[in-house]
Amino acid sequence: MLQKEKTYYAVLMTISVIGWIILTISVVGLIYALLGALVAWFVSGLLSARLKSESVEVTKDQLPILYKSFEEVCEKLDLSERPRFYILQHNGVLNAFASRHSGRNFIVVFSDLLEALGHDSDRMKFLIGHEVGHIRRNHILKRIFLLPSMIIPMVGHAYHRACEATCDRFGLFAVGNTEAATQGLVVLAAGKLVSTMANPAAFARQYYDNRGFFISWHELSSGYPTLSQRVAKILGIEIPFFSRNASRNPLAYLFSFIFSIQILVIAYLAFFVGFTYMNASKAKQATHPAKVSSVNQSFGSYRQAQVAEQTQQVDGPLTVDPSVINDFKPISRYEESKSQN
Repeated sequence: MLQKEKTYYAVLMTISVIGWIILTISVVGLIYALLGALVAWFVSGLLSARLKSESVEVTKDQLPILYKSFEEVCEKLDLSERPRFYILQHNGVLNAFASRHSGRNFIVVFSDLLEALGHDSDRMKFLIGHEVGHIRRNHILKRIFLLPSMIIPMVGHAYHRACEATCDRFGLFAVGNTEAATQGLVVLAAGKLVSTMANPAAFARQYYDNRGFFISWHELSSGYPTLSQRVAKILGIEIPFFSRNASRNPLAYLFSFIFSIQILVIAYLAFFVGFTYMNASKAKQATHPAKVSSVNQSFGSYRQAQVAEQTQQVDGPLTVDPSVINDFKPISRYEESKSQN
């Protein structure tokens, strides 16, 4: 396993543990998680049903030469519990994948890819070894546990690219033949006929020669390394020139972060949390109207009493002591002018 995969896995698992705790505490979040898990289970169940009913299962009695290659790879990679192996026609697509349903792993190779690689070639063994690598590393189960961390832009894609690179090493170990491994990858890029004439080293140089903003953005936004990069990394095990990493445009990191599906998910979650909080506040006020009305009435009565008291102090009737009135004697103008002199 590559060190990058270990590092990314540790970071994502830390984030995911926090995310699962939050989802467990939040009832709404837990419901969404359970619904998502149920949908994923149904989808994988339908895929499993299609494979069992509409594709050819490889066994010792069905396609025995291919089955022998499969057995050799599983033995070399120390995979004791054999996954089910299917060949599926998929309209000319050259691909293969590993999946899992209800505790059972299975590997699928599209029929056109089988025709391009052959039943017992090292190129086919490399491809089978790559898919067995996903099972050996438990990548399928790990992705389920890492789901909460997948909302972080770029990091999830980086982890998936590291997983693919690790599985290329599994495939290479299964065949022990760098030439066959690189030719198997060139088939995915050029097809059955052209790949027999293509030069894997020249194809790998495209990874270093064609650098720029859009290529860097494409690499960062994908969960798979480019095929030219994968060929270069396998050649790099024996040829130092191909062991180096190509540079990326710094601006591509910003665009890959901003224009990602994860940012849309984060924006939706922020809106959902804010909307839920506002509704909860309104519902809380609506459930205690009598208490709020009683408090308002009490406060209003208190304010009215204060205002009445202040009004009485300022505008109330003016009272005079009668003794003052009895002692009062009018003063004539003569007496007034005399007192002034």
